[in-house]
Amino acid sequence: MSTMFRGAKYLLRFDDMCPTMDWKLWNEVEAILMEAGVRPLLAVIPDNRDPKLMVDPPAPDFWNRVRSWQARGWSIGLHGYQHEYVNAEPGLLRLNRQSEFAGLDFVSQAEKIRKGLEIFARERVRAEAWVAPAHSFDWVTIEALAAEGIHTISDGLGLAPFRGAHGSLWIPQQFANLRPMPCGVWTFCYHLEDLTPGALVTFRKRLGELGPRMISLPEAVALGNRSRSNADRLVGLLRQGVSTVRRWMA
Repeated sequence: MSTMFRGAKYLLRFDDMCPTMDWKLWNEVEAILMEAGVRPLLAVIPDNRDPKLMVDPPAPDFWNRVRSWQARGWSIGLHGYQHEYVNAEPGLLRLNRQSEFAGLDFVSQAEKIRKGLEIFARERVRAEAWVAPAHSFDWVTIEALAAEGIHTISDGLGLAPFRGAHGSLWIPQQFANLRPMPCGVWTFCYHLEDLTPGALVTFRKRLGELGPRMISLPEAVALGNRSRSNADRLVGLLRQGVSTVRRWMA
């Protein structure tokens, strides 16, 4: 039996990292992560233009902090370009009805990716994975990412990491909140606006319980030398069903 199925492994991801995020709350979260010894994936927006994410004044040391996270062994993901939704395309995963990338032609998508990577390069930050705003991207996005040397995708629905088209390696992102699972590799994605005081208490508690099985992005990548299986497809169908029901009830 593959080692990835001998008990679950967990990867932690935080989205919408940008200069105007809620720094007081993030400082609390960062302290919890350091105390637990967890190495998360942080999805950084290169040039945020989303007004909903403008919570605090821009932190002048933002990129210094990003470099320090990466030096600490925390992984940095390219979280789109400006976090501006330009259409209602759901993309490959069909989890949301808004996108910064899906539905655009190759030239347009490649330009956004290139501009985002130019900012990263200027700030001496390495993009270790792709994280699409609103989980919305398409095969054109993946082709444009591959042209820039980015093959690791933190998204998709499956039981564990797997290989896909254009040399892509998918690290599935299945849930928003930490929870114990029987087997597989599970990415839990957090947004700061969802971490109310009560949710932060639960987050700390769950992290303490699941911490021994937390892995880093490179460790998850090392588990991805396989094709997508029927078990992955089943997890995807079940998770999409849950999302569909939630949309109907909203």
